[in-house]
Amino acid sequence: MRGEPGAWTLPRRLTDIEASFAYTHALAKGTSQVTTLVTVSGEPDEQRVESAVARWAGELPVLALRITERPEGLWFTSGPAFLPEQLRQRELLAGETPDELLRRELNQLLPTGGPLWRLRAVRDPGSGCTHLLFTRNHAISDGHSTGAVVRALLDALFGRSGPPSPFRVRELPVAPPEVIDHQTGSPMASRLPFARQASWSQRSADLLTVPLTRTEGVALRSWCKRQGVTVNQFFGAAFVQAYGEATGRTVLELATAVSTRRRHRVPDVGCYIGVLGVPVRTDGELVLRAREYGAALVRAGAGWQPPAREHARIRQAVEQVAAARTAGPICLTNVGPVDQALGPHAARVTGYRTVVNRTAANYGLVLHLGGYAGGFAATLAFGTPATDPALVAEVAKGLHDRVVRPGPG
Repeated sequence: MRGEPGAWTLPRRLTDIEASFAYTHALAKGTSQVTTLVTVSGEPDEQRVESAVARWAGELPVLALRITERPEGLWFTSGPAFLPEQLRQRELLAGETPDELLRRELNQLLPTGGPLWRLRAVRDPGSGCTHLLFTRNHAISDGHSTGAVVRALLDALFGRSGPPSPFRVRELPVAPPEVIDHQTGSPMASRLPFARQASWSQRSADLLTVPLTRTEGVALRSWCKRQGVTVNQFFGAAFVQAYGEATGRTVLELATAVSTRRRHRVPDVGCYIGVLGVPVRTDGELVLRAREYGAALVRAGAGWQPPAREHARIRQAVEQVAAARTAGPICLTNVGPVDQALGPHAARVTGYRTVVNRTAANYGLVLHLGGYAGGFAATLAFGTPATDPALVAEVAKGLHDRVVRPGPG
């Protein structure tokens, strides 16, 4: 056993999931790099943004982390909390869209061995808002910690009001106890064909937003409640059906990101997730498939423990992903509603989306889902040309159709 919770002195060896993301970022052209786009009303000037970001970075030790490779594996060390090049500010260009901002961020890679995050502030005078793009190495971030760290950023930028933030962000991520080489659960075996092979220089990350209105989101939540299924179960089954409809497949493996935070007392920063894969049929009534998916996920999670491999084995596994000529299964990741995390800033936030770089097609297609103000932000992330954008567009349409017409009841 090692890494008892609470022991967060540096240097610290990365856990299995942290090392997996760090190696994937370094060896597969930035695959797994994460960007969250937060759109806020108002246009704070450059000096105010710079002062707020410097203050924010100085208060959160996680933002000073660096990753160093040693003969025995990867270790967290510490560096300067904030360097000037980690912040860039400008105005939105004529005709430029938030999707284009996200796409550009996904493909501008954080250098290996350097700072693990950066921030871009893009003012949009035409709309009276500012787009904040927070990009980081996935080894220090998951859906929960993103909300906590963004809340701290908004506190620094706009001031603290109301009750204090409930998040423990002035600590470093801890390493829960691990038994090396302990791994349970069935590994994901499904592979999807590449649409086209290409050299690394020709490969990139891309995304497509699924347009969902707040009205459609509210209606879907009501439908799910009446049917006795969760929103996550609905979107998992709807995603599978839309992909199956577009490809002619009758059964698909759906990988689902799950949080491991409840297993140990950990701070509200860092990365504590795992992935479970279950088969889901693409035919039949959507509500029945949603219930089956939910039950399969519960069975898959029973007795499952996060893997704990030696770093040499993790690196070998990532090298295989980087060299693969087929894609992994489709994947669903859901950060849930973010309103509570935003606290007093929720009314100021007009957009919130998180997307992950999938250049290596470690998953053939990923649905990134989040809830805000009663609605949903749904984005499909994929690697090109491994995944055909025309297929993604077809899946997006099928998914949207099922959101607005989920079925009887």
